[in-house]
Amino acid sequence: MSSLNRMLAVLDLFSGDKRAWTAEEMAEKLGYTLATVYRYVRELSDAGLLRGDSGATFVLGPRIIELDYQLRVGDPLIGAARSPMGKLAATTGCDVVLATEYAGHIVTIHHETGSEPISASYSRGRRMPLFRGATSLGLLSALPRQRLRKLHEAEEGAPDWDALLERIKKIRRDGYAVTIAELDPDLVGIAIPLVSNEHRVVASLGFIMSKARYSLTDVGQSVSMLENCAHDILARLGARVTPA
Repeated sequence: MSSLNRMLAVLDLFSGDKRAWTAEEMAEKLGYTLATVYRYVRELSDAGLLRGDSGATFVLGPRIIELDYQLRVGDPLIGAARSPMGKLAATTGCDVVLATEYAGHIVTIHHETGSEPISASYSRGRRMPLFRGATSLGLLSALPRQRLRKLHEAEEGAPDWDALLERIKKIRRDGYAVTIAELDPDLVGIAIPLVSNEHRVVASLGFIMSKARYSLTDVGQSVSMLENCAHDILARLGARVTPA
């Protein structure tokens, strides 16, 4: 592991479950020497990515907020998706989410809320379970088998490989994933892969809705609406990134 990756591993410690860490806790968790942790913490703090807090702890720094703003206004995929996803959420009343994969992790990068009063545990910015939930499975269905196998081997507590592969094959045949109460007990996810080799996009686009709404939902119609939204996103992305 490079020095940069070792330093970034410090930032990966911060989550909704634990938002503040002492240097000693970091060293124990990561298996680094205390001197190494202090050096990384100092460099990350100088860059604004960490800041000291009470009780000799460290929390994420203000530069994270600045980078998040730059991502929201500058990422071409988010820019292309914002309007179509907003219209879809307004039309259906469902939450609409867009997720991408990086370094073996899946994270929602844009989330439009609908009129239905639901609260999803995995909203924008929170790392999602890799092999659970329609959003993750929809994205995984777009990956080559070799890449899927690599992710499976690297994930602690991953499901049985043969069972996972059969599930992914079905999603590929159907063109969409549906999961009921896999991430939240009262919520349902419906998601499709969103792929463009031209624009180097591998993502998933999906609905989040209550079980009650799902019981009245035509899944085929919902998938068609997601496909139309995906087509609009990619068309806008092409217009945005293609030189005049």
